[in-house]
Amino acid sequence: MKNFTTVLKIAPAFLLAGSMIHAQTQDSTTKEKKIEEVVLIGYGKQKKSDLTGSITALSTADFNKGAVTTAEGLINGRSAGLTITQSGTPGSEATIRIRGGSSLNASNDPLLVVDGLPLDGVSLSTINPNDIESFSILKDAASTAIYGSRGSNGVILITTKKGSKKLRVSLNAFTTVNTLAKKIKVYSGDEFRSIVNQYAPGKANLLGTANTDWQDEIFRTSVTSDINASVSGSLFGKVPARFSVDNMDNSGLLITSRFRRTTANVALSPSFFDDHLKFNITGTYSYNFQNKGNEDAIKNAISYDPTQSVLDANSPYGGYREWIAAATNRPVGVSNPVSMLRNKSDVQNFKRFFGNINMDYKFHFLPDLRLIVNAGLDSKELDGHVTTNPYSRNGYYSVKNVFGFYGEDSYSDESILNKNANVQLNYTKTFGKFNLEAMGGYEYQNYHKVSSASGNTLLYSLDPENNFYNPDSKPDVNLQAFFGRLNLGFASKYLLTINYRRDGSSRFSKDNRWGDFGGVAAAWKISEENFLNGNNTISDLKLRASVGKTGQQDIGVYRYDYFKTYNVSSTLYYQFGNTFYEIAKANGYNQNLKWEESLKYNLGLDFGFLRNRIKGTLDFYMADTKDLLSIVPEGPLENLRIIGPKNIGKLQSKGIDLGLDVKAIQKENFTLNFNYNVSYNKIDIKQLEVNGIDKGGVGLGGFVQTFREGYSPYAFWVYQQIYDSNGRPVEGAYVDRNGDGTITSADKYNYKKPQADVTMGLMTNATIGKNWDFSMGWRASIGNYVYDQISADRSHVGNINNTVDNTINNAPVDFNSTHFITANKMSDYYVKNGSFLKLDNVTVGYTFKNFIGNNASLRVYGAAQNVLIITKYKNLDPEIFNNGVDNSIYPRARMFTLGINANF
Repeated sequence: MKNFTTVLKIAPAFLLAGSMIHAQTQDSTTKEKKIEEVVLIGYGKQKKSDLTGSITALSTADFNKGAVTTAEGLINGRSAGLTITQSGTPGSEATIRIRGGSSLNASNDPLLVVDGLPLDGVSLSTINPNDIESFSILKDAASTAIYGSRGSNGVILITTKKGSKKLRVSLNAFTTVNTLAKKIKVYSGDEFRSIVNQYAPGKANLLGTANTDWQDEIFRTSVTSDINASVSGSLFGKVPARFSVDNMDNSGLLITSRFRRTTANVALSPSFFDDHLKFNITGTYSYNFQNKGNEDAIKNAISYDPTQSVLDANSPYGGYREWIAAATNRPVGVSNPVSMLRNKSDVQNFKRFFGNINMDYKFHFLPDLRLIVNAGLDSKELDGHVTTNPYSRNGYYSVKNVFGFYGEDSYSDESILNKNANVQLNYTKTFGKFNLEAMGGYEYQNYHKVSSASGNTLLYSLDPENNFYNPDSKPDVNLQAFFGRLNLGFASKYLLTINYRRDGSSRFSKDNRWGDFGGVAAAWKISEENFLNGNNTISDLKLRASVGKTGQQDIGVYRYDYFKTYNVSSTLYYQFGNTFYEIAKANGYNQNLKWEESLKYNLGLDFGFLRNRIKGTLDFYMADTKDLLSIVPEGPLENLRIIGPKNIGKLQSKGIDLGLDVKAIQKENFTLNFNYNVSYNKIDIKQLEVNGIDKGGVGLGGFVQTFREGYSPYAFWVYQQIYDSNGRPVEGAYVDRNGDGTITSADKYNYKKPQADVTMGLMTNATIGKNWDFSMGWRASIGNYVYDQISADRSHVGNINNTVDNTINNAPVDFNSTHFITANKMSDYYVKNGSFLKLDNVTVGYTFKNFIGNNASLRVYGAAQNVLIITKYKNLDPEIFNNGVDNSIYPRARMFTLGINANF
């Protein structure tokens, strides 16, 4: 809890305006008419005041402002326990975690449900954020157990915008200038010449005369544009309808990257028989085009010799400067990063349609009983085409030990179809002070996937054995479930929720196929008791408690690992008499694979003060996961393979979530609101079948992370560095922790972890006068550490004085701090503090009201994204994807935006 004490010290800085709360309250006899807020829950809706589970509801007023191009960007930093890591790569998917996830190597992604349709994976890049009305984030098992095997890592429910009775037209557009916020500091050409002359004088003849900043050469200032238009109204005067189109174009920072997204969305809400029969029909089509810049060029831009020019008129490799071995006249060493980008094209076309039909029928003879039917599908089509210029460094290589200018021309395609249907009956009845809601249903879901890859078609005739069209059609994954929920309420003060789901997955054998999941939650509305009724200070107080069990069955490509399968050879035969039989080899399998299960506990408090001018939620939670699914090395002859999926151990996650909404000032000409959230999370491995699994490979057989009992997943496992009297690390000198007189792997120890102890978010919203608005969003992460592989790989003299391939390479300036001769990758010196405070966005807008009519408005705004990062970490950004190992990332752009929102 040491880091949580830090939170308590930092939190006042986030809430410094809290003292500005306007304490004047209305007369206690004044009654305000309020519309009870309704929140999405699993397979239904519920009044927010009646929730028994831990759920965060976010609507358009809560969303991040400014140039938001992705759906997850609307809510990044807006909910306690929700962590979103967005990449700088245009069009890439974010990593989303709710309370840290609950698995080790199986999927930790939350389930994403859009308008009642569970989508395949967390694929939000194809959804237009302008179409989203609200999010509900389900965190505890009492809320997510109704989704059984898919609710283990939390659930995110998305509702898209629907039609209205009145005709409304909206136009939203913005243009963003994307700039490089920071570069990794490496030596300039002049500095590098000095270092080479000092430490590797024998290499001085290889130096050039240029001062090339390779990062400047591969990055650019680019532009993003987004135009969205929507029409909402009543079709034929009776059917609420909405239609929208959007086009977004993001060039990205790398000189060859680009992402374009075009979407169309339609929503129809017809009703019949005096609203006894209602339909909600939604459909979204998107087309994404992505030219993926070769991101390996980012690593090479850090390493390539800065004394060399980009171009070389005498180079045989398309005129780009490259290292060539004198003895063989073949390319060696690090490739020219500009050539890597300019001479390779990696294009993907991604088409997606997902839609859902929801029917809600309230029986005429029994209005308390409703039949709800959902049917939907999610279809994805992906095709890729990669080409490399033969007359480039990367187009020249060996085929069957013969070097030549071959180039590349390869194709890939993938087709995914996810079909879903569920039917449920809901019964709601009030008996005096008792409220009853019962729901039961059945769900069917089927995942179908077919993919293929061509290999390099240019080599078909030269190397037919290793280049062929490779179709991959795996069996469908089928999920079926029976589920139910019971909500009981008494006197609007005492609430009880019981839910249950029996899930079946085709991933497991018949003996392990079905799992039972469920949860129980209770709540007490203390503020409704007589001793608090009418209290002017405490306006809301509710105590919640829950326990539930969820499951996990997604272990990636291993769809039917319990099957006994064989590979039949087309070239090897065994003679039996006069007959030749094809030889078959048994494939690996695991008949004992079963559900990963999580038992989760939650204790929560919802509170409000000063007529809910201050509102908040506080949750304490713990999750115990057993039968962890992981892909691990297997024993000799075990399951007939070297590596495969197994149930290997136990994991525990626990933490605290706090969320606050503060209406600090509410005046006619000035309002000031704050939304603050803070989360403390700790994850530990409790049990492993084999304790000590190496992770975090950094080359040459070295590993700097581990799966080990008593530590967090991917905890750093390194040697303890010894320092001299000047604080400089002594090369190759480590602490003999076990005292045996020699330094071996037994002396490695756990030094820090990649997961943050504490995450925080703060949003400030203000209106000034009747026209101006202001928004500012901050995020913080405390206690997360990063392994600096960029410096570990490059910051040593051996990187410069490479006698093997007769090349020289640049290095991060961290070399000044170490003066290492060789790489010392296992040292804890390279485990760096990655804590940060980020100012994500600042937005200022001005609204012209009634500018061409009473119902028309025009808002003009300016915004900045990725404004400021305060951190001790020296590289580009401590917020990285790769489980805490930084070997270079696509930088997140600093963006400056001008936009309009017009409504008619």
